[in-house]
Amino acid sequence: MDLKRIDNLWKFLSLKNNFQLNHQVGKEVSYSVNRGSQSLTHRFNPKLLLDSSLHLKDIQFQENLLHRHYQASKKRFGVKEKAFSPVSSVVFFPKELLKLGLKYDLEIKQDRHEHFSIRISPFNPKNIYDILNTVNLISRTLWVKNFFAEGIRN
Repeated sequence: MDLKRIDNLWKFLSLKNNFQLNHQVGKEVSYSVNRGSQSLTHRFNPKLLLDSSLHLKDIQFQENLLHRHYQASKKRFGVKEKAFSPVSSVVFFPKELLKLGLKYDLEIKQDRHEHFSIRISPFNPKNIYDILNTVNLISRTLWVKNFFAEGIRN
């Protein structure tokens, strides 16, 4: 049931925003959408929905020119957090994105050309607003524009 719901959410969003939706099924199910200079990918294992991630990045982001890296884990009851060194936890991005660390595991990378890559996990959207609020917050904060149109809410 969750697979059909997630499939309907992505198809609805791509249809309403007039985006080309790329859908791949294999060991993992993958949905990807490109908008201008941004790329959005949602990957998950259909047998284990907690093993899912949402990846939003600049198309021109280059992993081999990685300059800065930030990683934070969501606090979980009974699980001890890994201690990160103060050097790796320098905040080089807008602080509004730290709110995502309360709900998701957060990984933010920046290359030498100031392009960003953000990955949050586990990302298991229950409704359209879970996707809209999360993706538009990231996109609005880093790229000063919404990824998805806000008119869908009505």
